[in-house]
Amino acid sequence: MKTTFKGFRTACRIPLLLLALLLLLVTPGCAKRPTAPRAEPSSFSEALTEPSSELPPQTAAPTTEALPENPAPSTEAPAATEDEAEAPAEPLSVEDAVRLYEASALDFAPVEREPEQPLAPYSAPRYSLGPDGIWRGSEGSDGAAVLMLTGDLICQTRQQEAAKSDSGYDFRGSFHYVQPVLAEADLVIGNLEATLSEHAPYMAEQPAVEGRPHLNAPASYLEALRFAGFDLVVMSNNHNCDAGVRGIWETLDRVEEAGLIHTGTFRNEREPRYVLVEVNGIRFGIMSYATYFNKKDAHLSAEGVRTLLNPYDPEAAARDAAAAREAGAEYLLVYIHWGTEYTNTPNEKQYRIARELADAGFDFIVGSHPHALQPFDSVTSADGRSVPVIYSMGNFVSHQKKTVTKDTLILRLAFGRDEAGKVVLAEQGYLPCRVFKRFGEYDYAVVPLTEPYRQGLRSAYFAPALERISEVLGPLLPCLGEAE
Repeated sequence: MKTTFKGFRTACRIPLLLLALLLLLVTPGCAKRPTAPRAEPSSFSEALTEPSSELPPQTAAPTTEALPENPAPSTEAPAATEDEAEAPAEPLSVEDAVRLYEASALDFAPVEREPEQPLAPYSAPRYSLGPDGIWRGSEGSDGAAVLMLTGDLICQTRQQEAAKSDSGYDFRGSFHYVQPVLAEADLVIGNLEATLSEHAPYMAEQPAVEGRPHLNAPASYLEALRFAGFDLVVMSNNHNCDAGVRGIWETLDRVEEAGLIHTGTFRNEREPRYVLVEVNGIRFGIMSYATYFNKKDAHLSAEGVRTLLNPYDPEAAARDAAAAREAGAEYLLVYIHWGTEYTNTPNEKQYRIARELADAGFDFIVGSHPHALQPFDSVTSADGRSVPVIYSMGNFVSHQKKTVTKDTLILRLAFGRDEAGKVVLAEQGYLPCRVFKRFGEYDYAVVPLTEPYRQGLRSAYFAPALERISEVLGPLLPCLGEAE
């Protein structure tokens, strides 16, 4: 029988309509447009957020914004976008840091006061941080750089008492005689062995906490360091925890307000454990470690120790050195807080760590902590390099009374490039100095001992101090200037 297309369409229409009606009856929700279900809000504020428009998964266009969840559950977290992966963590407040990183409080009564302000506003620092994480000065790029380094910058009871007046604290006199010397350097580095917390007692108010010296000082001490010419402070030492987590946080705040570059203590684990400074076209990587923390690190949580401090570990130091090289450092200098106090003789642990640091890839090793000068020498690294090491730079300034604590120096290092363009240490030497309880008009003054640096000053203490310093350091490091 012949059947036309029109007849076939008419004949099929009725059963098709019946089939559609049957599907509607047995499939709930089929008549509605399918949509992805909304996730439950994770917080009250999220519940109040206006819902965004949603597209069904099969028609969603590619986008970098978050898409609604698929109806099918998944145990995998969505992959982070490139922007999310690189976004810096939100900075913690000091209160959040205390809650997160402090396991127990130190045994002192907290103090409520404002930070001590400098007597005059800080001038602009010589170096500024670039978007690439490298500190640069305004000098040229001639490939020659002079660095000057010092030992421990301490601010103790009698220094604080001498510096205090009705207008505040003025420590600048301590550096009156060395300021012209340090001004000749392109970069000046010292070891800041103090906390600067306004919420802890200063050392003049409470000399010891839990049986240990309490090296907390007014923040205006930094004004004196800027006056002296310091550009960078290394900060890993056994007094880092003297004022607790709050003290670490506030010290970092004050150091940054003073315009000083710093490394050795940190606010989060993502911060590099080195700092890069470009001086006249030469890029230095500088690091700071400590071998112990007066057992006060027990007041920090394990996460707090890992995040805020920089305890020495040979494997970590090697990783840091490699990371600094990868980031562009051409010469690696490390401060290491180690050794036995009040002796001119290094111990076996120092010798071992010096070899480890040389093997890790460092180019120059500077020791601190003994509060006494110790010899200058070199160690041979596993790859055959000769790595200079000064086992202790002593105190650069303190109130300590022992003769061994008063002999000090300024280490001068001059760098250039060889014919192949590699950074080389072209010259090295030291300027001997001595700390005087009072010299001329100034309390706890650091005074150069040789001409022309001492500018005609004389004292019966100069010659004996020169002899002691020369004997301790040994013959490998030249003395700068003349005794007479």
